[in-house]
Amino acid sequence: MIPSERRPVKKSSLFNRLVDLSGMSVGVATFLIGIFVTYDVLARTLFRMTNSWVTEVTTYLMGYITFVGAAYVLKEGAHVSVDLLVQKMPPTARRVLVFVTDGIMLLVVATLAWLSFQFFWDAWTSHEVSDTLLSISLWIPYLSFFIGMVWLLAVLVTQTLRHWRR
Repeated sequence: MIPSERRPVKKSSLFNRLVDLSGMSVGVATFLIGIFVTYDVLARTLFRMTNSWVTEVTTYLMGYITFVGAAYVLKEGAHVSVDLLVQKMPPTARRVLVFVTDGIMLLVVATLAWLSFQFFWDAWTSHEVSDTLLSISLWIPYLSFFIGMVWLLAVLVTQTLRHWRR
């Protein structure tokens, strides 16, 4: 991604407010991980209790943070990128590179959205559950992967259309 070419979309749109809301939900998930890990440490240290559910729940929350948070991070232009060489390119070459990069990103994220739907659907139809004490239905964490990729694709399409209009 080329940060100088990516600018946040208008803040007032409903779409952007929904992406911001998903970003806030990622913040809540991060806070919950902190609470659960703190509880686990205190329970193990003070009461010698084992809480195997903490590892499973925090792992799924980390997946949620990673996949659902990707769209918010893209919208805010906060993904890590290296543009040292890009900044030295002439404007025409930079526009061509942005066009090609957008196309590749659309293809990759659309593929991930499709694959994540297949993971979700397979887990849903097979009633697959985790091999842990909680036996969580695996369609739940796979759904966050799918939702995250669809959100990321939506933000990417919005930004790409804006680039191509210029």
